[in-house]
Amino acid sequence: MQLRKLLPSAGALFMFEASARHLNFTAAGREFNISQSAVSHMIGRLEAHLGVKLFLRNPKGLQLTEEGQILAYAVSHSFQEVETILGAFHARKRDTKVVTISVSSAFAMYWFMPRFDAFREQFPEIDLRFQVIHGEPVGSCEGVDLGIRYSPNPGPPSHNWKLTSEVVIPVCSPGYLETHGSLDICEDLGRHTLANLTGALRVPWQRYLREAGYPDKNIGQNLVFSDYALVVQAAIKGQAVALGWWHVVAHELNQQGLVRAASRQLETGNNYYISAPEDLPLQKSAILVRDWLIDEMTGMESL
Repeated sequence: MQLRKLLPSAGALFMFEASARHLNFTAAGREFNISQSAVSHMIGRLEAHLGVKLFLRNPKGLQLTEEGQILAYAVSHSFQEVETILGAFHARKRDTKVVTISVSSAFAMYWFMPRFDAFREQFPEIDLRFQVIHGEPVGSCEGVDLGIRYSPNPGPPSHNWKLTSEVVIPVCSPGYLETHGSLDICEDLGRHTLANLTGALRVPWQRYLREAGYPDKNIGQNLVFSDYALVVQAAIKGQAVALGWWHVVAHELNQQGLVRAASRQLETGNNYYISAPEDLPLQKSAILVRDWLIDEMTGMESL
Protein backbone atom coordinates (compact mmCIF):
# COMPACT_ATOMS: atom_id res chain seq x y z
CA MET A 1 0.00 0.00 0.00
CA GLN A 2 1.51 3.34 -1.07
CA LEU A 3 0.34 5.20 2.05
CA ARG A 4 2.71 3.19 4.28
CA LYS A 5 5.68 4.50 2.31
CA LEU A 6 4.54 8.10 2.83
CA LEU A 7 4.50 7.88 6.64
CA PRO A 8 7.21 7.24 9.22
CA SER A 9 4.83 4.94 11.13
CA ALA A 10 1.15 3.97 11.21
CA GLY A 11 0.72 5.71 14.56
CA ALA A 12 1.89 9.07 13.20
CA LEU A 13 -1.54 9.90 11.73
CA PHE A 14 -3.33 9.07 14.98
CA MET A 15 -0.98 11.30 16.99
CA PHE A 16 -1.25 14.06 14.40
CA GLU A 17 -5.08 13.92 14.47
CA ALA A 18 -5.14 14.15 18.28
CA SER A 19 -2.60 16.99 18.29
CA ALA A 20 -4.55 18.91 15.63
CA ARG A 21 -7.81 18.41 17.54
CA HIS A 22 -6.38 19.60 20.87
CA LEU A 23 -3.69 21.94 19.51
CA ASN A 24 -1.71 20.67 22.46
CA PHE A 25 0.89 17.87 22.56
CA THR A 26 0.31 17.21 26.27
CA ALA A 27 -3.43 16.66 25.81
CA ALA A 28 -2.75 14.48 22.77
CA GLY A 29 -0.27 12.40 24.79
CA ARG A 30 -2.90 11.65 27.43
CA GLU A 31 -5.00 9.86 24.78
CA PHE A 32 -2.10 7.47 24.11
CA ASN A 33 -0.74 7.40 27.69
CA ILE A 34 2.61 8.81 26.55
CA SER A 35 4.53 11.98 27.36
CA GLN A 36 4.31 15.35 25.66
CA SER A 37 7.88 14.96 24.43
CA ALA A 38 7.07 11.60 22.79
CA VAL A 39 4.20 13.17 20.85
CA SER A 40 6.35 16.15 19.88
CA HIS A 41 9.09 13.79 18.69
CA MET A 42 6.63 11.79 16.56
CA ILE A 43 5.18 14.94 14.98
CA GLY A 44 8.71 16.13 14.25
CA ARG A 45 9.48 12.83 12.52
CA LEU A 46 6.26 13.14 10.50
CA GLU A 47 7.11 16.71 9.43
CA ALA A 48 10.65 15.68 8.46
CA HIS A 49 9.32 12.68 6.52
CA LEU A 50 6.77 14.79 4.63
CA GLY A 51 9.10 17.75 4.17
CA VAL A 52 6.50 20.27 5.40
CA LYS A 53 5.71 22.04 8.66
CA LEU A 54 2.36 20.96 10.10
CA PHE A 55 2.37 23.07 13.27
CA LEU A 56 3.64 26.48 14.30
CA ARG A 57 4.98 26.23 17.83
CA ASN A 58 4.75 29.47 19.82
CA PRO A 59 4.46 30.46 23.50
CA LYS A 60 0.67 30.56 23.33
CA GLY A 61 0.45 27.01 22.03
CA LEU A 62 0.19 25.19 18.72
CA GLN A 63 -1.22 26.52 15.47
CA LEU A 64 -1.82 24.52 12.32
CA THR A 65 -0.02 25.64 9.19
CA GLU A 66 -1.88 25.69 5.87
CA GLU A 67 -0.52 22.21 5.12
CA GLY A 68 -1.50 21.09 8.61
CA GLN A 69 -5.06 22.31 8.13
CA ILE A 70 -5.38 20.40 4.86
CA LEU A 71 -4.05 17.18 6.39
CA ALA A 72 -6.16 17.59 9.54
CA TYR A 73 -9.33 17.94 7.48
CA ALA A 74 -8.54 14.85 5.40
CA VAL A 75 -7.51 12.72 8.40
CA SER A 76 -10.46 13.68 10.63
CA HIS A 77 -13.02 12.99 7.89
CA SER A 78 -11.38 9.67 7.01
CA PHE A 79 -11.30 8.60 10.65
CA GLN A 80 -14.97 9.56 11.05
CA GLU A 81 -15.85 7.42 8.03
CA VAL A 82 -13.95 4.45 9.46
CA GLU A 83 -15.59 5.00 12.86
CA THR A 84 -19.04 4.99 11.24
CA ILE A 85 -18.30 1.72 9.42
CA LEU A 86 -16.88 0.03 12.52
CA GLY A 87 -19.84 1.23 14.54
CA ALA A 88 -22.17 -0.32 11.98
CA PHE A 89 -20.26 -3.62 12.26
CA HIS A 90 -20.64 -3.63 16.05
CA ALA A 91 -24.31 -2.61 15.86
CA ARG A 92 -24.98 -5.42 13.41
CA LYS A 93 -23.52 -7.93 15.85
CA ARG A 94 -25.41 -6.52 18.84
CA ASP A 95 -28.83 -5.93 17.37
CA THR A 96 -30.30 -7.26 14.12
CA LYS A 97 -32.98 -4.53 14.33
CA VAL A 98 -30.36 -1.87 13.50
CA VAL A 99 -30.24 -0.95 9.80
CA THR A 100 -27.52 1.36 8.50
CA ILE A 101 -28.33 3.09 5.22
CA SER A 102 -25.98 5.18 3.10
CA VAL A 103 -27.68 8.07 1.25
CA SER A 104 -26.89 11.52 -0.06
CA SER A 105 -27.46 14.44 2.30
CA ALA A 106 -30.16 15.81 -0.02
CA PHE A 107 -32.04 12.49 -0.15
CA ALA A 108 -31.91 12.21 3.64
CA MET A 109 -33.15 15.78 4.14
CA TYR A 110 -35.75 16.21 1.39
CA TRP A 111 -37.00 12.67 0.77
CA PHE A 112 -36.53 10.66 3.94
CA MET A 113 -37.14 13.18 6.71
CA PRO A 114 -40.68 14.10 5.49
CA ARG A 115 -41.49 10.35 5.67
CA PHE A 116 -39.62 9.54 8.85
CA ASP A 117 -42.64 9.67 11.16
CA ALA A 118 -44.56 7.34 8.82
CA PHE A 119 -41.60 4.94 8.75
CA ARG A 120 -41.29 5.00 12.53
CA GLU A 121 -45.01 4.31 12.93
CA GLN A 122 -44.84 1.35 10.54
CA PHE A 123 -41.55 -0.08 11.87
CA PRO A 124 -41.13 1.03 15.51
CA GLU A 125 -38.76 -1.87 16.16
CA ILE A 126 -36.18 -0.82 13.52
CA ASP A 127 -33.38 1.55 14.51
CA LEU A 128 -32.28 3.41 11.36
CA ARG A 129 -28.78 4.84 11.16
CA PHE A 130 -27.69 7.11 8.32
CA GLN A 131 -24.30 7.32 6.65
CA VAL A 132 -24.49 10.60 4.74
CA ILE A 133 -22.74 11.36 1.45
CA HIS A 134 -22.30 15.05 0.60
CA GLY A 135 -21.65 14.65 -3.13
CA GLU A 136 -22.76 12.26 -5.84
CA PRO A 137 -24.39 9.06 -4.45
CA VAL A 138 -21.68 6.75 -5.73
CA GLY A 139 -19.15 4.45 -4.12
CA SER A 140 -19.01 1.16 -2.30
CA CYS A 141 -21.71 0.09 0.15
CA GLU A 142 -19.23 -1.77 2.31
CA GLY A 143 -19.92 -1.32 6.02
CA VAL A 144 -23.63 -0.55 5.65
CA ASP A 145 -26.74 -2.66 5.17
CA LEU A 146 -28.21 -0.63 2.29
CA GLY A 147 -27.12 2.23 0.09
CA ILE A 148 -28.92 4.35 -2.49
CA ARG A 149 -26.63 4.73 -5.47
CA TYR A 150 -26.62 6.16 -8.96
CA SER A 151 -26.19 3.06 -11.17
CA PRO A 152 -24.58 -0.14 -9.89
CA ASN A 153 -21.09 0.74 -8.71
CA PRO A 154 -17.81 -0.76 -9.81
CA GLY A 155 -15.88 -2.37 -6.99
CA PRO A 156 -17.00 -5.06 -4.53
CA PRO A 157 -19.96 -7.08 -5.88
CA SER A 158 -23.35 -5.92 -4.68
CA HIS A 159 -27.02 -6.75 -4.96
CA ASN A 160 -28.99 -4.02 -6.75
CA TRP A 161 -32.71 -3.26 -6.93
CA LYS A 162 -34.02 -0.46 -9.14
CA LEU A 163 -35.47 2.41 -7.11
CA THR A 164 -36.34 5.03 -9.71
CA SER A 165 -35.38 6.51 -13.06
CA GLU A 166 -33.23 9.64 -13.22
CA VAL A 167 -35.31 12.71 -14.12
CA VAL A 168 -33.91 16.25 -13.83
CA ILE A 169 -36.01 19.45 -13.81
CA PRO A 170 -35.11 23.07 -12.96
CA VAL A 171 -36.80 24.26 -9.76
CA CYS A 172 -37.08 27.53 -7.85
CA SER A 173 -39.23 29.18 -5.22
CA PRO A 174 -42.65 30.60 -6.14
CA GLY A 175 -41.35 34.09 -5.36
CA TYR A 176 -38.31 33.68 -7.57
CA LEU A 177 -40.51 32.50 -10.46
CA GLU A 178 -42.80 35.50 -10.06
CA THR A 179 -39.86 37.92 -10.09
CA HIS A 180 -37.63 36.35 -12.76
CA GLY A 181 -39.99 34.30 -14.88
CA SER A 182 -39.70 30.82 -16.32
CA LEU A 183 -36.75 29.62 -18.38
CA ASP A 184 -39.33 28.98 -21.11
CA ILE A 185 -39.63 32.71 -21.86
CA CYS A 186 -35.91 33.51 -21.72
CA GLU A 187 -33.86 34.28 -24.80
CA ASP A 188 -30.82 34.11 -22.54
CA LEU A 189 -30.17 33.37 -18.87
CA GLY A 190 -28.56 36.67 -17.98
CA ARG A 191 -31.25 37.61 -15.47
CA HIS A 192 -31.12 34.27 -13.66
CA THR A 193 -28.86 32.97 -10.90
CA LEU A 194 -28.04 29.28 -11.24
CA ALA A 195 -27.16 27.10 -8.25
CA ASN A 196 -24.41 24.59 -8.92
CA LEU A 197 -22.59 21.75 -7.21
CA THR A 198 -18.80 21.79 -7.22
CA GLY A 199 -16.78 19.21 -9.11
CA ALA A 200 -17.19 17.35 -12.37
CA LEU A 201 -20.93 16.72 -12.64
CA ARG A 202 -22.77 14.08 -14.64
CA VAL A 203 -25.59 16.53 -15.40
CA PRO A 204 -24.31 20.11 -15.32
CA TRP A 205 -26.47 23.04 -16.33
CA GLN A 206 -24.92 23.12 -19.81
CA ARG A 207 -26.01 19.55 -20.49
CA TYR A 208 -29.56 20.16 -19.30
CA LEU A 209 -29.93 23.35 -21.36
CA ARG A 210 -28.47 21.75 -24.47
CA GLU A 211 -30.51 18.55 -24.35
CA ALA A 212 -33.73 20.33 -23.34
CA GLY A 213 -33.33 22.86 -26.15
CA TYR A 214 -32.77 26.03 -24.09
CA PRO A 215 -30.12 28.66 -24.92
CA ASP A 216 -26.93 28.07 -22.95
CA LYS A 217 -25.39 31.49 -23.63
CA ASN A 218 -25.29 34.66 -21.54
CA ILE A 219 -25.63 32.66 -18.35
CA GLY A 220 -26.03 34.93 -15.32
CA GLN A 221 -24.54 34.60 -11.87
CA ASN A 222 -23.65 31.27 -10.27
CA LEU A 223 -23.98 30.11 -6.69
CA VAL A 224 -21.68 27.15 -6.06
CA PHE A 225 -21.97 24.71 -3.14
CA SER A 226 -20.09 21.57 -2.11
CA ASP A 227 -23.28 19.83 -0.91
CA TYR A 228 -26.36 19.24 -3.08
CA ALA A 229 -28.66 19.73 -0.08
CA LEU A 230 -27.47 23.36 -0.01
CA VAL A 231 -28.16 23.69 -3.74
CA VAL A 232 -31.79 22.73 -3.10
CA GLN A 233 -31.95 25.02 -0.06
CA ALA A 234 -30.78 27.96 -2.17
CA ALA A 235 -33.69 27.32 -4.53
CA ILE A 236 -36.19 27.04 -1.66
CA LYS A 237 -34.94 30.35 -0.23
CA GLY A 238 -35.48 32.12 -3.56
CA GLN A 239 -31.79 32.73 -4.19
CA ALA A 240 -31.38 30.79 -7.44
CA VAL A 241 -32.71 28.22 -9.89
CA ALA A 242 -31.43 24.70 -9.21
CA LEU A 243 -31.43 21.50 -11.19
CA GLY A 244 -33.75 19.27 -9.22
CA TRP A 245 -33.49 15.50 -9.26
CA TRP A 246 -37.17 14.62 -9.25
CA HIS A 247 -37.02 11.92 -6.58
CA VAL A 248 -35.29 14.40 -4.23
CA VAL A 249 -37.44 17.51 -4.83
CA ALA A 250 -40.87 15.91 -5.39
CA HIS A 251 -41.98 16.49 -1.79
CA GLU A 252 -41.06 20.18 -1.94
CA LEU A 253 -42.91 20.46 -5.26
CA ASN A 254 -46.01 18.88 -3.74
CA GLN A 255 -45.80 21.24 -0.74
CA GLN A 256 -45.20 24.27 -3.01
CA GLY A 257 -41.89 25.02 -1.35
CA LEU A 258 -40.54 24.66 -4.87
CA VAL A 259 -42.11 25.05 -8.31
CA ARG A 260 -40.93 24.12 -11.77
CA ALA A 261 -38.74 26.81 -13.30
CA ALA A 262 -39.13 25.29 -16.78
CA SER A 263 -41.58 22.99 -18.52
CA ARG A 264 -38.99 20.67 -20.04
CA GLN A 265 -37.44 17.87 -18.02
CA LEU A 266 -34.39 15.76 -18.81
CA GLU A 267 -34.80 11.98 -18.66
CA THR A 268 -31.26 10.65 -18.79
CA GLY A 269 -32.14 6.97 -19.27
CA ASN A 270 -30.17 6.09 -16.12
CA ASN A 271 -31.49 4.78 -12.82
CA TYR A 272 -30.99 4.92 -9.08
CA TYR A 273 -30.69 1.65 -7.18
CA ILE A 274 -30.83 0.28 -3.68
CA SER A 275 -27.56 -1.61 -3.23
CA ALA A 276 -26.33 -4.04 -0.59
CA PRO A 277 -22.99 -5.84 -0.17
CA GLU A 278 -23.13 -9.23 -1.84
CA ASP A 279 -20.87 -10.94 0.69
CA LEU A 280 -23.28 -10.53 3.64
CA PRO A 281 -26.81 -11.95 3.94
CA LEU A 282 -29.48 -9.25 4.02
CA GLN A 283 -31.08 -9.35 7.46
CA LYS A 284 -34.87 -9.34 7.77
CA SER A 285 -35.07 -5.76 9.02
CA ALA A 286 -32.97 -4.53 6.06
CA ILE A 287 -35.32 -6.35 3.67
CA LEU A 288 -38.27 -4.52 5.26
CA VAL A 289 -36.50 -1.17 4.79
CA ARG A 290 -35.62 -2.00 1.19
CA ASP A 291 -39.19 -2.96 0.33
CA TRP A 292 -40.57 0.13 2.08
CA LEU A 293 -38.25 2.41 0.09
CA ILE A 294 -39.34 0.82 -3.20
CA ASP A 295 -43.06 1.01 -2.26
CA GLU A 296 -42.77 4.68 -1.24
CA MET A 297 -40.95 5.60 -4.44
CA THR A 298 -43.47 3.67 -6.57
CA GLY A 299 -46.28 5.54 -4.82
CA MET A 300 -44.66 8.84 -5.80
CA GLU A 301 -44.38 7.76 -9.43
CA SER A 302 -48.11 7.06 -9.55
CA LEU A 303 -49.01 10.65 -8.55
